[in-house]
Amino acid sequence: MLPLHINLSGKRIVIAGGGNVALRRLKTVLPEGADITVISPDALPEIKQLADEGRIRWVSRKIEMKDLAPAFFIIAATNDRSVNREIAEGASETQLVNCVSEAERGSVYMPKIIRKGRIQVSVSTSGASPAHTKRLAEDIKPLITADLAEEVDRLFEKRRRP
Repeated sequence: MLPLHINLSGKRIVIAGGGNVALRRLKTVLPEGADITVISPDALPEIKQLADEGRIRWVSRKIEMKDLAPAFFIIAATNDRSVNREIAEGASETQLVNCVSEAERGSVYMPKIIRKGRIQVSVSTSGASPAHTKRLAEDIKPLITADLAEEVDRLFEKRRRP
């Protein structure tokens, strides 16, 4: 797997599922400025709140394969492995897919992201162990100090000047 940082601004994301895992994935992509639709018969209150605020769309029904067509990135995060598998298999080869129940069926693993200023560090175990991913990220987090983040911000501004 090649780790990349992808610009999701304005891109369509479809998240199938309205539970805890779907919410974690939603929280990961929400700051990126994507056009996000969550499709699930029910959803956690926090997901419903984001929809009420107009930050995402929530469609209260089961996902249908036609829902996948406009998506740049699909997150299959239902509590039904067979539905997640169907979603992963139903996506086109040009769509990014994260399948939470069987990571290898998707084309994208969701890393744990550490952000401070312009610094972004992504940590992944390629789907092998979310617990280890979280622990590694926590170990790395203190290495990104406020001073380092400020220095990187200054360097960014300096590089932008003609």
